[in-house]
Amino acid sequence: MKRALELLRGARFAPPFACTEACARVLREYGVDLSRARARTGFARGHLLDVVVYVPGGLGDARESDAAEALVRLVLGEELFERWVGSVVAAPTVRGGPLTVLNSHAEEASALPVAALPETVRAAIAGLKLGLASEPFSTHPGGEDWVFFELEPAPAADYAAQDDLVFSSTRVPELKKSFLRGEPFFSGRFSNAGEIFVYLKYEAAAPGGESRLAERASIEAALSQALRPEQGALVGLGLGVRYGYVDLALIDADCVEAALLPALRAAGVRERAWLLFCDSELSREWIGAHPASPEPYWG
Repeated sequence: MKRALELLRGARFAPPFACTEACARVLREYGVDLSRARARTGFARGHLLDVVVYVPGGLGDARESDAAEALVRLVLGEELFERWVGSVVAAPTVRGGPLTVLNSHAEEASALPVAALPETVRAAIAGLKLGLASEPFSTHPGGEDWVFFELEPAPAADYAAQDDLVFSSTRVPELKKSFLRGEPFFSGRFSNAGEIFVYLKYEAAAPGGESRLAERASIEAALSQALRPEQGALVGLGLGVRYGYVDLALIDADCVEAALLPALRAAGVRERAWLLFCDSELSREWIGAHPASPEPYWG
């Protein structure tokens, strides 16, 4: 767990470029002049930002879309782009001059020069964070805020991540949906308290009867008792075709080795059980519930 936190917090990203330099680089690499482009951004699902780049006299082809995405990445820098941007779309507009008046009420009228994009994105992120609780989930355990939903996974010999999930209950539905959709995931989009979102994935008892529910209740109780409020909180539960799941918002990295793993072993969790990470940057990091736990299936 400490290694994962060090990777997440110490990640190195390419810095942003000045807009003029970024436009020159995009022109060289893609042959598309975006020096007069304007951009508009807004939050979509999963607390991700969608960016529209308006291209004067554009053709609306794939090359322009690739160029627009490259420009946004360069201007924002990799950290903001990878953790906060969901999509970039290039939209052709009139070239300008006398005909510009015909476009005066179009959507791009509210767009800003691409050079203003970093400031706009940072302001949007700050606004989002104002709406997130400043306290960790453990300080407000909840009771009425759980949401239940069902899924229909495709049959498979094995399942990566939570791809076999059938039933899920969660306190963080937008987070859960974003993770299940496979969108870029960053814990900082859903927590203002420095929490990192992880999940226990364990091979469950055979379907049928009450054995699965009893097993899940036992594991849930073990984790709830082992996890102190200053260490984190349980924020979701799930059952899949093959696996069971417990979603956690953790604050203290030491609690994994000191409390969670001993509790899981005492509860009789099988060797095919792991703590895995929701963050995209940690998608291949894992902690086995037992020393002999095999590597998880990645798909």
